[in-house]
Amino acid sequence: MRPQAPRGEAIFIASHRGQLIAALRLSPVDTVFLLRSLCVATDYRGQGVASALLDWLQGELSQIHCYSFPYQHLRDFYGRAGFVPCEPSEAPDPVAARFSGYLAQGRDICLMRYRHD
Repeated sequence: MRPQAPRGEAIFIASHRGQLIAALRLSPVDTVFLLRSLCVATDYRGQGVASALLDWLQGELSQIHCYSFPYQHLRDFYGRAGFVPCEPSEAPDPVAARFSGYLAQGRDICLMRYRHD
């Protein structure tokens, strides 16, 4: 069996010496995208891998409207990558509804959108 991303999703990876060390997903939601599931292998955390992956993705992000639901403790990290906090009322309804659902589950997250300068 070969793993596949759901239709319309894009998966971006970082590798080192042929080993997958980080990945993230851009998932379509209505007419925008959600940046989801940014993960870095334990042995590579704290070494700038996630920042490098997001830096590399800047060209893609500048062409789309993108939101993310990072954990509160990652708010500054995402801010350095070009995301700004926003209110659910500023997001498309499907994004706001997902965000509200995650909050109802008790997740300590915030809503951010990629800023277009």
